[in-house]
Amino acid sequence: MGEEIRYQIDDLPAFSRYLGSLGMPPDSERSGTNCIFVGAGDSFAAARGAEYLSGFRARALDPYDLSHNPKIADGKHVYVISVSGRTRTNVEAAKAADGLARRVTAITSDARSALAETCDDVIELRFRKTGAVTPGTASFTSTLLACYSRVRELPVIPDLRQVFDDCVKWSDTIRLPAIGTVFIVGTGLGYCTAIYGAAKIFEVLGSKSQYQATEQFSHMELFSLSEGDFVLLIPASWEDKKAAQLESLLAGGGWNVAKTSLIEGDEVLHSILTSMQLQVLVWRTALRLGLEECSFKKKEKQLHISNTMIY
Repeated sequence: MGEEIRYQIDDLPAFSRYLGSLGMPPDSERSGTNCIFVGAGDSFAAARGAEYLSGFRARALDPYDLSHNPKIADGKHVYVISVSGRTRTNVEAAKAADGLARRVTAITSDARSALAETCDDVIELRFRKTGAVTPGTASFTSTLLACYSRVRELPVIPDLRQVFDDCVKWSDTIRLPAIGTVFIVGTGLGYCTAIYGAAKIFEVLGSKSQYQATEQFSHMELFSLSEGDFVLLIPASWEDKKAAQLESLLAGGGWNVAKTSLIEGDEVLHSILTSMQLQVLVWRTALRLGLEECSFKKKEKQLHISNTMIY
């Protein structure tokens, strides 16, 4: 997992340049207009990110919802996201949209997959793998960039070596609980990456986590906080007063709370940084706890159900 996180240093700038070579969408789809992004798991977090970055002109949907309500796709450009290209419900969603959607595009790492063959065209995800079975890291950030590139022009991705080093330094100041729930609370794109962060905690640490939007947290999950729980905030910017107020109140009440680092400037770069912070945090926590492999690999009963439902 650690090796694949490091791969992003070189792979993300290269992939961003590749996406730039594809050109921008037509005027009828600029800024996400008439676009639907469909995905599950990590891919749903990426779809939600594209929805937000588009100013909510694009829509993010669960593939099962699209399969049950294919008329949603009428006249739209539908992007179906699946890293493997093998997820059954995504293939069914693509088939359901066929004939209704203006176009159906697969975003996948396998250009010969069942999903790719079902769709009109493919945006191929390009990232390196170690060959081991790991939770999605580089696959997620590549998916983010692919989705973002359809709703706006991507910025130049800077040298990520210092970003990686900063993520390690930051993560080593955080102590996620071995027992208890980690609440990941985000504003804007931070909410989308909170979905992803919770998924990594499930898969790698096998512990409890929840994700929520900053405003919603104070209405609901706040009342389930127990001693030993941890709240990780993902502010949208330095001006995110709601997140700052929540951090102050939680810390003043004796709760365990921390926040991700912020960078000035582009939302896309901030989103990539936050994703890498969450990846490194979970990876470094696993090392600190002495885990030799990801939790999901040991859960045979859950894996059987998951594989049966997904594939």
